[in-house]
Amino acid sequence: MRKVQSDLDRRGEVIEWIRDHAHSLITMESEDSLIDLAALGPMVSDSKIIGFGESTRGARNAHQLYIIKHQALRFLVESLNFRSLVLEMHWALAIQLNEYLRTGNGDPRILLSRAWGPLQTEEVLEVILWMRSYNQQNPSDSLQIFGGYSGPIHLEAFDVVFDYVQSTAPERMEELKTHFSILRPSRDMDEHAKWYSKQQNKQAFIDHAQQVYILICNLPTYNGYELAIQYARFILEFYEHQGIDNLSIDQRFAKNIILWHKHTGNKIVYWGGIGHTANNNMLKSGYSQGSYLRDYFGKDYVSIGLTFHYGLGQNPISFPPSDFVEAVLSKAKLDMYILDLHVKKPESVKAWLNTPTKVRAIGPYYDPQTEPPHINGLLSSWFDILLHTHEVTPAISLK
Repeated sequence: MRKVQSDLDRRGEVIEWIRDHAHSLITMESEDSLIDLAALGPMVSDSKIIGFGESTRGARNAHQLYIIKHQALRFLVESLNFRSLVLEMHWALAIQLNEYLRTGNGDPRILLSRAWGPLQTEEVLEVILWMRSYNQQNPSDSLQIFGGYSGPIHLEAFDVVFDYVQSTAPERMEELKTHFSILRPSRDMDEHAKWYSKQQNKQAFIDHAQQVYILICNLPTYNGYELAIQYARFILEFYEHQGIDNLSIDQRFAKNIILWHKHTGNKIVYWGGIGHTANNNMLKSGYSQGSYLRDYFGKDYVSIGLTFHYGLGQNPISFPPSDFVEAVLSKAKLDMYILDLHVKKPESVKAWLNTPTKVRAIGPYYDPQTEPPHINGLLSSWFDILLHTHEVTPAISLK
């Protein structure tokens, strides 16, 4: 009985600490004032990349988590000079979205409809439209989107590079054609990727792709240059990595983010699933993207977990089991709040943060009658900051 009481006392101290250090968020719509998020500033002011990991995705997308991510993006752009948003989409699709942000060319609704399910929402479209509006108002200080997934190369990449060289430096077309005679696929894209993976002398392809990239880098920066340079980089990335290394999806994604940061110098906001963004997390395929990013950036990578208590998706999302982190976070009885896990804390809180626990990681499928999908580990090593919401409602699917 004495031990039970002691456990209850420690849990009570944890809940009291959460209440004392939580920063409540009142605004709930993307266009609302950002004053509630001012508390986030000191927590992330020195970071170069921030990973926002949401604990429900796919068929269980939550409106509130998208809204808080949108508000946080606005705050980070307007107050701390973040300039890139990394999404879990194919690089080629992100390039088209980036071109829309830069020029207004293309239909973002159609482009998002080609992305995977969690990005096919009105809330994500609203983010893209806001970024485009920002760029119209700040043409010399634009925002960019980057897709971290790479895969089979697209012929469009070659067409864009070809057209740019032809229009700006026709005297270098023979040089480009020589490289493209080696690089440009003559078969189905997936078949080309499989064929290339079996080639013994991949360095010859890489050298040609490197020369194309250098060629574009040295051309005048007329209209269309940004698109051409991105596609030239995409061609090079394909030949450098496809079939050469055995990187996991998360490791390759993290490597692509690092390359994007090196190329742009941008401070980056990265949106993904909680299991991928969390630091020090092991997936079936290997370490999470967040783990690789922390290894590379150190404390300049900040991991933020977006958790919730319960809500509605296509089916009800039940209260979390009592041994899950969310069950404790909701005891604070606050609708939505930010919690910095690095502030001073008593021994009871340190023990809670360093005791093995679970956090939900709900994907496309969810059975409320069984234990929810989750990650296992230490809260203190996963996240630097938590954004907890008590109740969530469904995101709005693209019309």
